Amino acid sequence: MYDRIIVPIDGAERALTPLPFAASLATAWGCPLEPLHVAPSPPPTLENEPAQPPVRHVEGEDPAAALIAETRATDPPALLCMATRSRTAAGELVFGSVTARIVRNLHAPLAITGPAFRTNAGAAPLSRLMVCLDGSTTSAAIVPTARRWAQQLDLEVVLLHVAYPVGDPVTRQVTLPEETEEIAAELKRIADGCTDAGTAARWDIVEHTIPAQAIVEQAAYRGSQLIAMATHGRTGLERILAGSVTTEVLRRAPVPVLTLRPESLR
Repeated sequence: MYDRIIVPIDGAERALTPLPFAASLATAWGCPLEPLHVAPSPPPTLENEPAQPPVRHVEGEDPAAALIAETRATDPPALLCMATRSRTAAGELVFGSVTARIVRNLHAPLAITGPAFRTNAGAAPLSRLMVCLDGSTTSAAIVPTARRWAQQLDLEVVLLHVAYPVGDPVTRQVTLPEETEEIAAELKRIADGCTDAGTAARWDIVEHTIPAQAIVEQAAYRGSQLIAMATHGRTGLERILAGSVTTEVLRRAPVPVLTLRPESLR
């Protein structure tokens, strides 16, 4: 599926956190792992920097543009695995400007590890992939990628939709909205398609007032080692360039998050 897996290295310890996860994918797909540093000068040597594979340095003033070019240098594109910056003092932002520009402009699968990511989680064998869908065309864009990952890595697929609780506070009766019924039918259709193709799949709809929290909790409860979801793009770096749910999931998730910003959001 991938001929190369690229991990950006910028001289910070945090940039190394995706390496175990990326290495496990490289082994599974039998492709090279390429730590890559983009800057006007070579990176400083890190105490814990892996001896193999060596970090390749690319001279350049624009890391985001260089990483996108490197990722798209092959057809199909390479897989880019990268860490996000930690939160700001205000606790608001997950993405640094480099990651934000890549999210906006790559339009290819991107594996991201957030501030809560546990390195040992990335080294664990993958067995279950949670795919988050909100009923929109944008969110469904991640499905083909998730199917390919599941088929080639022999993963079980869990399709999840988080619905806002709807019910009568007096009778406590819950009425399923029409749009939720439509989403349930779509989740079943996708799950049946995965099953027909030989991939174990199931689906569920859970109610929660905070979708990102529900996604992270469900991933832990169901033992999912990877979360997949599409990003809803915004214009302007100040807007974080992803949907607020995706951003919150990246902030909270202890496992990697596979994202995709569809071409239609150019």
